[in-house]
Amino acid sequence: MPLIDDNGKLFGAVNIIDALVVLLLVAVLIAGVAIISGSGSDEPGESPESETRYATIELGEQPEYVLEDLDEGDVLETSGWDGDGTTADGTVTGIYDTATVETESNASLASGANASLADGANLTIHLEIEGVASEDDHGRERFEVDGEPILLGTNLTLEGGTYVTNGTLTALERDESTTNLETTTTEAELEVRNVSPAVAAELEEGLSETARGETVATIQSVETEPATVVLESDDGELHEREHPRNEDATIAVELHTTETGAGLSYQGDRLEIGSSIVLDFDMVTVEGEVTSLE
Repeated sequence: MPLIDDNGKLFGAVNIIDALVVLLLVAVLIAGVAIISGSGSDEPGESPESETRYATIELGEQPEYVLEDLDEGDVLETSGWDGDGTTADGTVTGIYDTATVETESNASLASGANASLADGANLTIHLEIEGVASEDDHGRERFEVDGEPILLGTNLTLEGGTYVTNGTLTALERDESTTNLETTTTEAELEVRNVSPAVAAELEEGLSETARGETVATIQSVETEPATVVLESDDGELHEREHPRNEDATIAVELHTTETGAGLSYQGDRLEIGSSIVLDFDMVTVEGEVTSLE
């Protein structure tokens, strides 16, 4: 029997046109079921739940008008969370002077205590913010505000109604207790280069720097040697020679530092190998490069 007979019937029983129509209807039905099944895997209308994070923000040196108005419980309008214009409201949960915060109590300078601080205090604050946790394309968790991931190290603008100031985001924690600041002593070695003999002579063991009544740095030892200069000869070659007067000083110093999840800081600035810090000993001020930390 031929596949299609003289009357146009498939196997002599089914009209070929009717068979094609049936096949088309079956294909449409299968496609519809697949679409409905696929859409059913996601529940429409649901959105990720909001979560709380605790941000550590280093404000650095602040003027008196900020110290007087900044208090725990303040709601600050902040912007720049993603390094651009993303904004969020955050509640201040802690205010600290990084030079004087106590290790045991970790007491926050709140409820008007700020007013006792001197103009120029180095502040770090903790801010409670709301956002959404998600994962990036590599499966790493990230925290988003207004649909944008938060980036550590960004410079934030904080508005408190009567003032505007800036700070750096240095840590973001799930648990408020992990944001506590702890003070410690850090042994550091500094290289102070190319200073005059008069300056070098003032640097001696036991010399200390104070900030708001607290000792923040003490020299443990000092070693000096002639500074070097690089000279170019007539033929274009470079030669290193001893400076006829100036000296280089290697200073071992004990620093009063603050430790957070983001690392060590001294006087509100990040402390790490290669960073530069200024030591003010009243009669002499020097700037040195950190060459070792213990």
